[in-house]
Amino acid sequence: MVMKMTLNRLTLSLLLAASFSVALTGCQSAPMKSPQQTNTVDNTTFNPINPTDNAVISEAQVMQWSGHYDWQLAQVINQNGNIIDIENFAPITLAIEPSSVRFYQGCEQYMLDFYAMSAPPYPYYSHLAKVPATCNDDNALDNKTVITEDNSIQSLFVKYAPVRLNFELLPTSHLTSKSAPVAIQAAPKRLALNIENGNRLIFTGLAKPLVAPTGLPITNELLEHYDWQLVSAVSNTFDEKGQLIRKSLGNFYHSDHPISASFESWPDNQYASFSSGCNGSRAPYFLLKDNTFKVGTIISTVMGCGETGNRIETALFDLMRNSSSKLTLSLQTKKPESKNQTEFPHYNLLQTMETGETLVWQNEVKKIP
Repeated sequence: MVMKMTLNRLTLSLLLAASFSVALTGCQSAPMKSPQQTNTVDNTTFNPINPTDNAVISEAQVMQWSGHYDWQLAQVINQNGNIIDIENFAPITLAIEPSSVRFYQGCEQYMLDFYAMSAPPYPYYSHLAKVPATCNDDNALDNKTVITEDNSIQSLFVKYAPVRLNFELLPTSHLTSKSAPVAIQAAPKRLALNIENGNRLIFTGLAKPLVAPTGLPITNELLEHYDWQLVSAVSNTFDEKGQLIRKSLGNFYHSDHPISASFESWPDNQYASFSSGCNGSRAPYFLLKDNTFKVGTIISTVMGCGETGNRIETALFDLMRNSSSKLTLSLQTKKPESKNQTEFPHYNLLQTMETGETLVWQNEVKKIP
């Protein structure tokens, strides 16, 4: 199909932390509301199976779209517009997560956590932090390029200084002729990381080899259409003989603290909210085309919820924060009494955590605050 891609700069703004109301006392439910309840930048529907098959990628889904690709540094341009020679650099790759980006070069790894925001046009504010190595340099670099201070990831940033930056989707090639098909002219498989008063890092992206999902199709729109109630939560471990041991997660079965989740799109990103009936919360999330579900940093109100409520909420947030899981959607088995229920499809949403837990959510009519 012919795609019409907008080439305007699409910046990724962080979670609007300033909009979060902070309550200091009490324990009644405190849902977190979107200021002005603004919709996405455009009305384009995002297809998670073919993430580049749409006319426009809305700003709310740029981060999620970028998560479908593995990015490698191709060019660096300084603030004066001059190209920086990176021929002697070992390959540098970029991984994009809901609340951070990571740079990899051999065994070296650096991270930018997006815990704070700044004013546009550079909405992201962070510090470049080195992450401890988890591999051996001899095995990591095929070309045996020695990483020094002058050809490392850190050399591309100002040392020991805060970083303000944005992201920009670029055409596949700046050499593309205007007479070429629109899809070729504008397919956004290049990504620029622009640093305020610093370098412009341009990455090329290759689609991740994601496996086709099982179950019914899952989209951001479907998740957002309902509220979701947790009906089952089980840990799965193996004993010394390799036998599977399944145990209910007791914290998630308290009748006074039902666990729920909801989803929504803001102009800048997509957010998941998790609640046990006390504090409101919000975290950016990705839904990839293989139904991988990634949750970023959770920010919440800070009401006291009582000893039991605090324990349940802490367990919930700890499980979901910066997590990765797989979602599988199926229809609930029909019951005779279902004839009198509200007419909408009743789903089971199975969430299999990377850490082994399995959770089952069921959809309900969405409550509008």
